[in-house]
Amino acid sequence: MRTVKRMGQRLPSVLIAVSVFFGLAGCKTAAPPPPPVPVPVVPAAEAKPTPPQEYVRVTGSRLNVREQPATSAAAVARVKKGERLAVLGRDGEWFQVRLADGATGWVHGKYVRSEEPCTPDKATAELLSGVPLSFTEGSSIGRVVLEATVDATGSVASTKVVQDTTGIPELVQRAESEARTLKFSPPVHNCRPVPFIYTYTRNF
Repeated sequence: MRTVKRMGQRLPSVLIAVSVFFGLAGCKTAAPPPPPVPVPVVPAAEAKPTPPQEYVRVTGSRLNVREQPATSAAAVARVKKGERLAVLGRDGEWFQVRLADGATGWVHGKYVRSEEPCTPDKATAELLSGVPLSFTEGSSIGRVVLEATVDATGSVASTKVVQDTTGIPELVQRAESEARTLKFSPPVHNCRPVPFIYTYTRNF
């Protein structure tokens, strides 16, 4: 009887442990997005605007990509339903397209559907607002260098002080306030703007 009593006393803790184990086993965490990285930033006036990239999505089960815009032309590749193709040009009902491997050819518009234009990938960011003056009258006091994390909307989400030779907290706060007013056009990857890190240097 003592043995049964002890097992009965220990049973709830065993059940709790098993429940916790299965609860943890059933929990799946999604992979976190990659952290922002520094990218080159240029003034908006120096940036060369590029037109949005047009895409079509294959609707046929299998579609021949042909050398010329004609059903009699030789097929250079085959694409599957759901594949997205970049549009290079048009000829009547035919689309000249670029495949994922870089090959080009023609597909008939009957077997594809147009998608919303996509901003081309770019590895740089453009500064849309003016940078405050980097000096003050009189003798130099020092420098504040910040790492500003810019979100996908182009706004500064947070700042981190990486250098302060002024030793004056008020000047650091001023630099942070200035950095938070900046607006950017972020880099673009796979049609989407991505966060990045901008180094803001303020001389006082």
